Amino acid sequence: MAEKSDEKYENKFQKEQPLRHPMAVVARDENKIKINKQLYRIRINRGDAIDLEVLRKKYDPYLDQYDFLVGDISSDHLRLKGFYKDTVRTAIDKKENTIADYLIEYCNPGTDYFVLELIAPVHHHKIYSKDNKRKFQKRRPNNHTYHKNNFKKRRVHKTKLPKRKTIAVQKNTGRKHSFVIKKRKKSEDE
Repeated sequence: MAEKSDEKYENKFQKEQPLRHPMAVVARDENKIKINKQLYRIRINRGDAIDLEVLRKKYDPYLDQYDFLVGDISSDHLRLKGFYKDTVRTAIDKKENTIADYLIEYCNPGTDYFVLELIAPVHHHKIYSKDNKRKFQKRRPNNHTYHKNNFKKRRVHKTKLPKRKTIAVQKNTGRKHSFVIKKRKKSEDE
């Protein structure tokens, strides 16, 4: 058997992967982190998981839209996930209340992670409140046009199948108890 050269069978996961987005500008000051133009506050930093150099490489501008960033380290790789505030109209699994569920279900037990909260956003969401509920409801036409019945009335025709004929037989079983048994009368067609 011929020996295989190391160059030919190189592990592609150990090689440096090319960046698909520009590297972020990351700066840290005590419990605040500035990523590009967004200012975040560190809410949780379990196991000192924040590594500025790895965060700089891994941060994608797509994450600017989220109000919370959750980063977990698994197998020496940083994974970032974004969440919105509870007041934003979006899917339930992308809201702030589900961060704890995400950490329990999708992250390795005992892994280091961090949670960043957006303080000074560049983006602005439309916040959903009960006052804005009218904007999302369907408009109804005026009462005089809404209640008009513009549908054509149609008569329902009876089917022309012959009814089966039945015979009622009354049975008395006791003093006051009686019941009726209906039997089909045999027609000449059957």
